[in-house]
Amino acid sequence: MKFVVDNINCEKCAQTIKNSLEDDFGKIEIDLSVNPRILSCDLQNSDKQKFKSELEDLGYKVIKEID
Repeated sequence: MKFVVDNINCEKCAQTIKNSLEDDFGKIEIDLSVNPRILSCDLQNSDKQKFKSELEDLGYKVIKEID
């Protein structure tokens, strides 16, 4: 799944997300070459809401999901 995510400003932000969420949700990739940033991960549909909620708890809001 891919998400457009607000407030990821730098590599440190990306690393915070990875360190906090990869253990629960698997490998996360963040494209820092585009703005707003695009986050990619291999989520099950059943985990999507929990992932978005935990991401928001870290201060990063999902703007939209990309097909």
